[in-house]
Amino acid sequence: MKISDRGVVYCLTGSEAYLEAGLISALTLRSFEPDLAITIISNLPVIDHLNLSTYNIFTRLLIPQELPIDYTFISRYIKTHLIDFSPYKSTLFLDADILPCGLVSNLWKYLEKAAIAMVKDRLPMVEMSDHTSEKEKAFTLAKIPPASAQFNSGVMLWQNNEEMRQLFTQWQHQWKIFQEQDQLALVRAIHHCQVKVAEIPQTYNVSPIDSVQLIEQGHKINLLHCWGGMVASGEFRKIAKSRYPDIVEKVDSLRFNNSFQ
Repeated sequence: MKISDRGVVYCLTGSEAYLEAGLISALTLRSFEPDLAITIISNLPVIDHLNLSTYNIFTRLLIPQELPIDYTFISRYIKTHLIDFSPYKSTLFLDADILPCGLVSNLWKYLEKAAIAMVKDRLPMVEMSDHTSEKEKAFTLAKIPPASAQFNSGVMLWQNNEEMRQLFTQWQHQWKIFQEQDQLALVRAIHHCQVKVAEIPQTYNVSPIDSVQLIEQGHKINLLHCWGGMVASGEFRKIAKSRYPDIVEKVDSLRFNNSFQ
């Protein structure tokens, strides 16, 4: 199988709801980008029985020897090792709770500015971070300036080169300190490695609430990030069904024909 130089990677682990969300996201992206390579990386054996080749979507099942057995947040372990698992020379990673609303192929131009590109978080400075433990936030603020940029790791674009391999190695090291969320660990890794990050427009990683103002300002939303429990609550599926009922129907068919357990 010939793999393209560039492509999109998803990491799907854990609950049936997140597997469903990731499949909805990937099939929606395929509807916008018929020629863009897409790979789903997962530790769930069912991923190899979903016949995703029908949609020209590749799968990579991680075997037990590739994964630790003692991490609660196995998805974060995989995420911080994606440079090893991705088959592409330049990779666009999308969280499972990202709902594509347009093209993403234009993003690769940002790799002309730096070897990694992300959107700033809706809370764009480290001192504003509110999604990690107070202990990890205090640990981070003791190492880097409070006004340091915080990027949202739900959408990441990077080149597979030596600079990025060093960054990912440091990200893995930083994440293992607390083994919980990955975002502040990435901030610390970027600071440690002194890596330049190209800033992607907010329209490529924006929450449904924040998207309203952007739309009112005349912007087109490309990637909607349904974070904050919207997958587990069923809100992600509801939004996807209102926009792309045919995609949700296709995923329902996959669910009917294959057990997600």
